[in-house]
Amino acid sequence: MSAIVKTSLYFTEGRSNKEYHVEIVEVVGGNVVNFRYGRRGGALTTGTKTSSPVELTEARRIFDKLVKEKTAKGYTQDVSGAAYQSTEHAGVKTGFMPQLLNPITEHEAMGLITDHNWTAQEKMDGERRAAHAENGYVIGINRRGLIVPLPQNVADELQAIDDQSGAIRVDGEIIGDVLHVFDLHILQGQQIHSLPWIERMRLAESVLSKCRHIQAVPIAITTDQKGDLWNKVVASNGEGVVFKRTNCPVTEGRPNSGGDWLKFKFTESATCCVLAINPDRRSVQLGLLELSIHPNATLDQMTLVGNVTIPPNNDVPVSGDIVEVEYLYAYEGGSLYQPVYRGKRRDQEISACHIGQLKFKPEACAGNRQVGERS
Repeated sequence: MSAIVKTSLYFTEGRSNKEYHVEIVEVVGGNVVNFRYGRRGGALTTGTKTSSPVELTEARRIFDKLVKEKTAKGYTQDVSGAAYQSTEHAGVKTGFMPQLLNPITEHEAMGLITDHNWTAQEKMDGERRAAHAENGYVIGINRRGLIVPLPQNVADELQAIDDQSGAIRVDGEIIGDVLHVFDLHILQGQQIHSLPWIERMRLAESVLSKCRHIQAVPIAITTDQKGDLWNKVVASNGEGVVFKRTNCPVTEGRPNSGGDWLKFKFTESATCCVLAINPDRRSVQLGLLELSIHPNATLDQMTLVGNVTIPPNNDVPVSGDIVEVEYLYAYEGGSLYQPVYRGKRRDQEISACHIGQLKFKPEACAGNRQVGERS
């Protein structure tokens, strides 16, 4: 028997350090919903929410209700156990569309380091998250513009800013229970999209200066600062560097080419769809769509691009899950070389899983070079 759907939740507060696992398992006659819980790392108590097998739709209803009840009590899918808001409004569309980046070559990045019209920030290795607080109501917004929970500490700090000075909206990346902010859209109830980016960030630095769980991403402005940032990110095996035009306004979406926000990544990554779990192994098969296939394609229309091992501290994703995988480069035909599992992507749809993401040239991986070094 294997789980059709499963999730793991965690809770850490004071001396409490608990875990809770729930899954739908297909059995003879239908499906059952089982759970395990207890202190993290200790022996877990097991049980079931179904005394006899039920239809999959009923099992899913029981499963979803159970997960909602636990998250309402402060459990989270984040392994840190940081408390999250209630998911009561999760999935509601907001109309928010993030400003997205286009990739550049290393040669182009070197030019931007010496260009005084461009600044730089470290590319944060988290999940895209905007956050909005207004009239006592705080929401997180994912890359797709849908309402998602925020870590409770982040929500509390946004609430405090709203109470003191009015509505605020920030854009950034969530890592654990910290929101790393790289743009500010609304301040004191006023939309500031037209202000130059550097002014928006200076305002963000000021308004967030007393926050512990909402932090403005540091900015490198001069050539020396940008060079130092580049070398620091390389030395720490960071994901990459983002370059932003100093005076640019907020521009939603991704331009066809170029743009005011550009990125150079020291390692490659791809958003893939899990095709299947490999039997008796902690690894899954990865699939990508051909560019010509419609976004509503099914799993059987995907091209197999290899397998990736799932680390012991991660739940094994199931067929249909969307995941992020880091890799060195791809062979022609799509096979990933040295893939490393980075986690599930709850902010992406199947249309993001396409072969057009892949980089086939080994020389694109420049993660060990310092500014000024030649390959």
